Amino acid sequence: MTTLYLMRHGETEQGRARKYCGSLDVPLNDEGKRQAQMLSSRLDGVKIDAVFASDLTRAVQTASIVFKGAVVEKKPCFREMDFGACEGLSYEEARLAYPDMYEAWIHTPLEVTLPGGEAFTAFCARVTNGFQDLLAQYPGKNIALVSHGGPIRVIVCAALKRGLSDFWSIQQDNAALNVIEYDPVAKVILLNDTAHLKGSDL
Repeated sequence: MTTLYLMRHGETEQGRARKYCGSLDVPLNDEGKRQAQMLSSRLDGVKIDAVFASDLTRAVQTASIVFKGAVVEKKPCFREMDFGACEGLSYEEARLAYPDMYEAWIHTPLEVTLPGGEAFTAFCARVTNGFQDLLAQYPGKNIALVSHGGPIRVIVCAALKRGLSDFWSIQQDNAALNVIEYDPVAKVILLNDTAHLKGSDL
């Protein structure tokens, strides 16, 4: 059985301001670092065979804090989606600048490519192909992956056998923990779990 410990990075200033980060390479803020420390405590004693992260700073920082001393392998395939012209805009600014497109993006993401951004189908294929390769390379291992809300939703949709049209129905908070077992059928054990941010244990 392969067990995936799938985590979203900690908070950033842009995320706190409800802005699209996407491919922008922004660091954790102090709260994000604190969240990562608490996630580290949550996983204390859990055996992890390999640690991976998106190559964006906020994910690498989170992985380095959670898994102190471990080698973190950076995987560009697990980057957040490139939101093009919307990057750096708040959600409200994006809605006002591109009202029709924004409405479609929320309700029918499969049909939308944000201006200057990455096609949603190409983004999903990038994440899916990278993840399938990871599972094939580490059968029977405990693997950790620190990524972003978008890639995590793609992986969880596949595990739950839900179509990508359900992308936005899966919540992913900062420093959330998801646990999925593959044996070989995917079983979602934890989803968007943030109990550690309230002082609970795994």
